[in-house]
Amino acid sequence: MPTEGGTTTPPRRDPFPTLLLILILYMFMNGGDTPVLSPDSASGASILSQQREAFGVLNSTKYGDFSPKEKKEGLPGDPPWEAPRYLNVTGFREKDGYAWEDLEYFKTRCLQWSKNAYPPQEGAKDWWDHGIVKQTWQNVTGAVQGKYVRRQGSVVKTAADYNLTAIAPDVEWPEDHHHGWGWNITGSEGTVIFRLKEGDDEEKSYYEKLEKSRGGPFVHPASLARETTGVLTLQDGGRRLSSIHLKVNGVHWPLQGSMLLTTTSEKFFGIFGLPHFAPDADFFRTSQGLLNQTVDRVLRKREQRRFSNPTMAWSSVVEDEDETLPHCEYIVYLQLYPLEQQYLGGNPRLMDVGSSAVQLLEKELRFPTGRPSKGTPDLHMSMVAWSPDCSYYIESKGPPLFPSDEGHHLVGVLEQVYTSRAQYSLVLWLFAFVGQVYLLKMQIKESPTPSTLSRLSTNTIFIMVLVDIIILTGSLGWAFQAIATFPSSMLLAFASFMSASIGAGFLGSIQQNNPERRAREREREQTLNNSNTANNATNANNAPPPTVQASTDTLPLPATAVPQRPSSPPIIIPSDQDIDAEIAEQTAAAAGAAGRPPPPGNPARMMGITFVATSLVFLVLTSAALNWAPRPRTIYITIVTFLYFSLWWPQIWRNARRASRKSFSWSFIVGQSLCRLVPFAYVYLYEDNILFAEVDPTTFAFLMGWVWLQWCVMAAQSVWEPRLGIPFPRGWMPEVWDYHMILRQEDVESGAILIGSDVGEVGGSLREKSKELKQRGMTLRSIDCAICREEMFVPVVMAGREDPSWSMADMMERKQYMITPCRHMFHTKCLEQWFRKRLACPICREDLQPL
Repeated sequence: MPTEGGTTTPPRRDPFPTLLLILILYMFMNGGDTPVLSPDSASGASILSQQREAFGVLNSTKYGDFSPKEKKEGLPGDPPWEAPRYLNVTGFREKDGYAWEDLEYFKTRCLQWSKNAYPPQEGAKDWWDHGIVKQTWQNVTGAVQGKYVRRQGSVVKTAADYNLTAIAPDVEWPEDHHHGWGWNITGSEGTVIFRLKEGDDEEKSYYEKLEKSRGGPFVHPASLARETTGVLTLQDGGRRLSSIHLKVNGVHWPLQGSMLLTTTSEKFFGIFGLPHFAPDADFFRTSQGLLNQTVDRVLRKREQRRFSNPTMAWSSVVEDEDETLPHCEYIVYLQLYPLEQQYLGGNPRLMDVGSSAVQLLEKELRFPTGRPSKGTPDLHMSMVAWSPDCSYYIESKGPPLFPSDEGHHLVGVLEQVYTSRAQYSLVLWLFAFVGQVYLLKMQIKESPTPSTLSRLSTNTIFIMVLVDIIILTGSLGWAFQAIATFPSSMLLAFASFMSASIGAGFLGSIQQNNPERRAREREREQTLNNSNTANNATNANNAPPPTVQASTDTLPLPATAVPQRPSSPPIIIPSDQDIDAEIAEQTAAAAGAAGRPPPPGNPARMMGITFVATSLVFLVLTSAALNWAPRPRTIYITIVTFLYFSLWWPQIWRNARRASRKSFSWSFIVGQSLCRLVPFAYVYLYEDNILFAEVDPTTFAFLMGWVWLQWCVMAAQSVWEPRLGIPFPRGWMPEVWDYHMILRQEDVESGAILIGSDVGEVGGSLREKSKELKQRGMTLRSIDCAICREEMFVPVVMAGREDPSWSMADMMERKQYMITPCRHMFHTKCLEQWFRKRLACPICREDLQPL
């Protein structure tokens, strides 16, 4: 805008939109992977050469070449004594010092879990040879969860027992790696979540027609092997450690219903020795044939790159952390349980796998046709994991070692079922947001004037908008990561955006019409004007007398003429008589016209800065809390949830401070509370929730009780007294006019309160009421309401009598009338409706305090 010097002063831009955009982008991009620096080609080539050598060992060895511990003679089923054998693969060498003494025990535990799921048939050569009679899921892409217990191995191993420099000389290990390794479980029990992923294409499968030992062609359970990966999440319940996330790769035998997976790192090439963990030669041969294909394909792709990646091709690290840190390694065995017979159509023996009921179920899940079904069975499996370097076992809790009430091993759903549940959950949340938007629109209609807006608390709406923005960013991130739920996620993002944008606009209106803020701005403006007046007077006294230049076309003014001042801009008084808002707008407009920046208390800028700062603090704390131990993380989530559902306490405080009985409508209060409780009810009460969270009805009941308590306090403020009779210390609450004051005869006779005469002979209930009041030292008087022009009857305390101890009925009687500071009396309902339009007395037009 032009100034006196002829230059242009650029307008002052509000930083709130820019800060909000930066916040959304940061929250959206925070979940991504950390950028990887350019790899060292020399280090990558060294690791690739080691992996290629290990691949040669995998391709050339046969079953039994890895027998690290001699067998004791005399036990049934044991082979003859032989010298221990090791492989020339990192981690499988004798000099590495791993606890391979427990390898045979681990295999035995695997066979025991298989026998528990599938009792051996008569004439079977071993526990794994149960045939293909029992049916399991052929594709296990999905997620399961359950409880686990930890068992110590036969030998005790610590980090000080290993020389990592000798095991992996090409890796620069941290100097303090002897003090302890990562992924070390020390607690006796905890929780486990396993996310599995596999493909059923030919490139990731290997089929070999095996023959049974008795002769003749036979489809052996080990004939089909498929590549499988998984992310294992272990939560140590015995120590204050964060969750452990590790990636495992391995083989799935669909006809057997068994999986064998392992971690791979610089100090343990587990994927290259995985076939040697198989129970017999048949499973060894198919797993070796599969890995020969998949491992060679991965190595060839890396060798063809210009720069070799220094990380392991099958790295177990799934988080943004240093891969050179030593971790405990794991070998994991999973045994699927057969599906319930009700889902298999009642046929207990389905030999033709190609047309089995299981494949029909899987086909219906992938390509829904609407075919009637009896439901979708769960993904149920047991787990035993062994750490060969840290020497301990982790086993899922369930029968027969543990009763059913303590655990059912690992139970979950397939990916298609999980996606369907996620979509239903997002749609449920979408309807909750639609309800929030509707309630916001209705509340905006209920609060159209500065008088009604000044009653509302900005902190209450601030909490709502803050949570809506966080949900918006989360739903956008989920939409681009889970493509299957993209439409539902985008609809949820749109609904949350609508709720946040409408709420932000409503918040700006409330902040703009805050009477306390307007009073501070008037004081600041008055101080500025006084300072400018004093400076102008000083300059006028020191300035030389002005030179008068005669004009050729005008006559000079007479000596007695009064200098004319420029006309002031008109102030249009609004319909509600609240001219403070108009004055604030005129002041801001005048400041802009004069080239001055707006006052430093700009509500939009201050609210934007507060919002961004609060959001960033919440984001940082929540990101850190996701990796905390169970107890601190639970405490943090409980505190955040508790603060979130304390959103009505700021409004309760504002009602008490302003002595206001009216704020938000009850439909808005109850509706917003219920809509925002819907997601928490889903998590705390629904067992099959998509977050794999344990149900906690107690916590949800506490949240409901906390919200209900806030409702009760607001109801008491609305019906009884805004300040609830609490004797606040002097200075805590401003003095406000009591529109429902007690009427005394002395005030009436002195004319301090204008009221009608005593009620004469009346009949019916008024006569009985008048007699009752006289017995209590009060009289009944009548007066006409100037708004509705109808007569009303009010009780007045007689002279010389003390104020009666008002009962609840008397309190309700006082709420029927209102007395203005100008001593005029009206019906409460009439004056409240009048206040929605004007803040002036209907009789004398004197300005009144808002409710």
